[in-house]
Amino acid sequence: MSRFAAITLACASNPAAAEPAAAREAARAIDLPALPLPAALAALARQTGISLGWPTPLPQIPVKRLRGRFTPDAALGRLLHGTPWRARMLSPGVWRIERAPTVTRGAPRLRPMSAPPTSVGGGDIIVTALKREQPARDVDAAIAVAGGAALTRFDLAPDTQTIARQVVGLSATNLGPGRDRLFIRGVADSPFDGFGQASVSVQLDDARLTYDAPDPDLRLVDIAQVEVLKGPQGPLYGTGALGGVLRLVPNKPELTTGAGMIRIGASATQHGAPAGTLDAWVNVPLIADTLAVRAVAYRVGQGGWIDTDARARDINHGVTSGGRVAVRAAVGANWTIDAQGVTQAARIADSQYSEKRDSLTRRARLPEPQDTDVAIAHLAATGPVGAMTATVSASGTWQELGARYDASSKAAALGGTAPATYRDRREYRVMNYEGRLAGSAGAIDWLAGGSLLSAQTIATGTLSDGANARDVLRFRREISEAALFSEATWRFASRWHVTGGVRASRSAVDDRRRERGDQAIADRTVIRATPSLSLTWSPDPRLVAFARYATAFRPGGVESGIGPGGAASRYRPDDLSTFDLGVRWRSADDRLGVDVGLFSARWSDVQADLIGATGLISTRNAGDAHNLGGEATLRWRPDDHWTWAAGVLAQRARLEQTSAAAAGGDRRLPVVPDLSGFATVEYAFAGGEWHHRAAMRASYVGENRLSFDPGLDRESEPVPLATLSWTAQRGDWTWQAIVDNLLDTRADSFAFGNPFTIDQSAQHTPVRPRTLTVSIARRW
Repeated sequence: MSRFAAITLACASNPAAAEPAAAREAARAIDLPALPLPAALAALARQTGISLGWPTPLPQIPVKRLRGRFTPDAALGRLLHGTPWRARMLSPGVWRIERAPTVTRGAPRLRPMSAPPTSVGGGDIIVTALKREQPARDVDAAIAVAGGAALTRFDLAPDTQTIARQVVGLSATNLGPGRDRLFIRGVADSPFDGFGQASVSVQLDDARLTYDAPDPDLRLVDIAQVEVLKGPQGPLYGTGALGGVLRLVPNKPELTTGAGMIRIGASATQHGAPAGTLDAWVNVPLIADTLAVRAVAYRVGQGGWIDTDARARDINHGVTSGGRVAVRAAVGANWTIDAQGVTQAARIADSQYSEKRDSLTRRARLPEPQDTDVAIAHLAATGPVGAMTATVSASGTWQELGARYDASSKAAALGGTAPATYRDRREYRVMNYEGRLAGSAGAIDWLAGGSLLSAQTIATGTLSDGANARDVLRFRREISEAALFSEATWRFASRWHVTGGVRASRSAVDDRRRERGDQAIADRTVIRATPSLSLTWSPDPRLVAFARYATAFRPGGVESGIGPGGAASRYRPDDLSTFDLGVRWRSADDRLGVDVGLFSARWSDVQADLIGATGLISTRNAGDAHNLGGEATLRWRPDDHWTWAAGVLAQRARLEQTSAAAAGGDRRLPVVPDLSGFATVEYAFAGGEWHHRAAMRASYVGENRLSFDPGLDRESEPVPLATLSWTAQRGDWTWQAIVDNLLDTRADSFAFGNPFTIDQSAQHTPVRPRTLTVSIARRW
């Protein structure tokens, strides 16, 4: 039974539904508490006797209390104000909730362009990163939302590097697909793939993808939006969210409409090789208004652009392929069940570093291929329980990494002979289960829940020299974490509200590391509470100003080898606390938006991955750090043709007190720059049956430091990049041309490539040279 039919039958049994139509449409007393939108609409139907229906699930957006005398039309208008939905009367007393159409006037023209990614969100941008659906403009925290359409403007199959170029405050290393580490607002510990827990929690909807693994770097094909929560998110996300949260929100199956798209593209890289791209998605309703499936598949080639002095060309060529299948079912009274499975595999033939600045060539070495695989399963159910909204979810992520390095220079130290190859094999597993309730009680909106997490990491390092192969490193980690969390917002005045949250968790970590015969075992149980508190002033829906304090932590673990007295050498937990001030404003016509933030962060006992004398990586405490900074993002759409956006981040992330491992003259935190920013401009116009969009993006990442280790005190130079794109659409066909790295810069984006040779020679990772990509797509 569809939602429309279910609510119609419920109202038909109400005596009020038998009243004359004129009486039902008259103004009457209405008193609705603050509720999620679907529950508020159902309560309105009960109080007024009207019939309400909607063919697809509505998000659980909180709406304010509605009290007074209203006609049903006026009441619906109040409840739906600021959302992308409208109420349409089908007959007296019968209303349908549907998505509001785009308004067009005069000559044919493009639908108004989606804005480039920015923290400023209009009324139709709904975010879920705070574990409940709400308009982005109402979020009292530092957040950036990058729409899927804006990301694909400059990349056919965007990845994390694409997001980092367009979101202020997000940084990424550049080791290769599935091997990068992410940092937000200067909370950066190390660029190396050690065993320290990640500082950014990567999510796909409610599925947690990482614990101590690198970012899986999923290709963002058929993605609705990417949400970046900045600052520690310990109360809602637990350990591993010191810097913030990167949440990927894929498009969900549509229950009413079948649709699909297929696209083929080709690219040519200057100084490199060509490559091809193919991606497609299809949405199929299986039972109208009740059950639908959505499937996505893609294959993205990388042409390669690094050569060797032995005349091997384009050695870092590769391919990334994957897919996603999602099923959505509408069951019962407004319950929605979502299930999805994701898989992706990336194969790169060789690493992408050179040994001379401004060069795309390096000395011939043993091949250094890289393989990454990830599989994700996620099940979630959301629906009303009385006046509350309940969500339960379960997810599992399995990630495998394989990399080979030329370790000839360290072969003797590792017990072998040159030439030698070091094979790094890793297996990661993260299982996460969560249940939560959200509701309102008078002037208080609240959220409460609990979660269970288990994670496992297994790593083996094997040295191969000719016919001999020996394991020089074995690492195993078992993690279990149980937590209770809650957050409540008290609207104590018409323009003011205060939000407080806390998470109480018990984290148990069991680390076992064997390195060249020495074994270290360490287990640790940490019980910790991570609170947050914010005060928000919102004199009208167009202006929000907030002050927020938040915390997060990571448990400790084992370093390497044996410490004094035969005891395992451990590193301690680290803690981060941040104070934020933010102002978000948009004009009445939503054509101009500004988001400004200031922040101060204190980080104690910073955990950092460091490279030892043998080239193996261990985790240690580097000291205490402080970061002070500010950021601003602006979006301006002066008319229906032009859209301008820009963002800048200035910060000073420094070690204040250092350990012996991090002692040195340069106290900058690694990888993150003091200054970064982006700017985009788009122009859309129509000519006959053709619709065109021209866009340009410029991004800048300032110079940064590689590592805390004074012996590896390398710098990456500033990286300015420019990208042009042109999109032409006619009917269901779309043509696109993109020129990336327009100026063909060879700037060093990351001063690292091989841990076994980094102390002997310079290493530079140049950005991909100028690349032209053309594509054609067909929708139906």
